[in-house]
Amino acid sequence: MWNRKTFIVSIILLILLVSSMTLVGAEAPFSVSPGEFTVRDVPPMGEPYIIPETIIVWNRDNIERVVSITTEIPPENSVTSGYEPIPNENWVTPFPSSVSIEENSFAVIQLSFNIPRWENLTGQKWEVWIPVERQALPGEPVVYRLTVRMKIETTKELPPVGKGINYSVLFAAGLLIAIVLIGVGILCKMRPRRKRARVLV
Repeated sequence: MWNRKTFIVSIILLILLVSSMTLVGAEAPFSVSPGEFTVRDVPPMGEPYIIPETIIVWNRDNIERVVSITTEIPPENSVTSGYEPIPNENWVTPFPSSVSIEENSFAVIQLSFNIPRWENLTGQKWEVWIPVERQALPGEPVVYRLTVRMKIETTKELPPVGKGINYSVLFAAGLLIAIVLIGVGILCKMRPRRKRARVLV
């Protein structure tokens, strides 16, 4: 049989468990997705290369927020096993690099590569970090900073000259996707609620 002390300890543990589940299930006011992903078959083209993958930055606050996006070389002892830190963080460019996100909305971040056309850069596996930082408002002591880990795998051979990917088409497709996603978010936010018809007796 349980004594009184065991019963009290069990209640405390149950309360802590429920509280932790509630915190995990709640949506964070500032988040990014995905937190980690891999881009394969990236050609060292020596010219801009836009990937179809995007980063979604969420602002679930009830006020507008400014967010900055950069790239950095991760510490060698912190990268994923089998990968190395990218030699130059400037080979990856997020755009926009700074964006103002409306309340309860999101922003779509595109990524462009510009890896030199060097034979020794084929067959490489790198990792680059993409910090996403939310600017603090006056009076806020903390600046929130989330980091997306992107793993890159380059092609095993250099692509033929003049037979690369149509970057204009990729850019237009990525831009169209971003516009559609933002438009859907705005429409969902602005859609008026249906009023119930009043029945007169």
